[in-house]
Amino acid sequence: MSTSESRPARRDSVRNRQRLVEAAREVFAERGFGATLDDIARHAGLGTGTAYRHFPNKQAVAAEVLRGATEQIVTDAHEALEVADPWAGLVQFFECVAARQAADRGLYETLTGQGDYEAQAQIWPRIVAAVRQLFDRAHEAGAIRADAVAEDIAAVFALLGPAYAMGRTVHPEVWRRYLALLLDGLRAEGKTSLPGPPPTAADIPALLGAGKQF
Repeated sequence: MSTSESRPARRDSVRNRQRLVEAAREVFAERGFGATLDDIARHAGLGTGTAYRHFPNKQAVAAEVLRGATEQIVTDAHEALEVADPWAGLVQFFECVAARQAADRGLYETLTGQGDYEAQAQIWPRIVAAVRQLFDRAHEAGAIRADAVAEDIAAVFALLGPAYAMGRTVHPEVWRRYLALLLDGLRAEGKTSLPGPPPTAADIPALLGAGKQF
């Protein structure tokens, strides 16, 4: 094949991969991680063989989707740092990320360990590192309880899963009520000490995995 012939082929391959990732994002958002790679290929308007040439399984394409979602969460944390009030910035971060998860079943499921386990293990430390700046600033301002740690965010988001499910049958915004209750537990004023040791970065996979057993 000549160089001129190979370039269009490469461009077609890149476009097809992009179509598959975008289709996966849409299919997972609507149907959750129960969707198959065949479903994704169909949604992209491509053949199953084309999908499998780019991705060996749905976990691989989910990892691509998760990487993009991680970048957005880190961006959300950085934008929240620009809010003058430390508590308001922390609330803005939680509300932004929770709203995206409420609208995207696949995002929630992959972040809480139902997608590619190795990819999930790699992305959470980056998310926690970005959020730690929000927690440090809030601690310095006396806005949140002293024993709250950035690693707690994994469990907070996992706990919102049932509220997202309620939104599909009760009210689409019901999760906001329960996020407010969870966030109230982070406030510094009038709180009892939290029992037990705080979670570490190494504990996050176990925390998320335990939630899937119910």
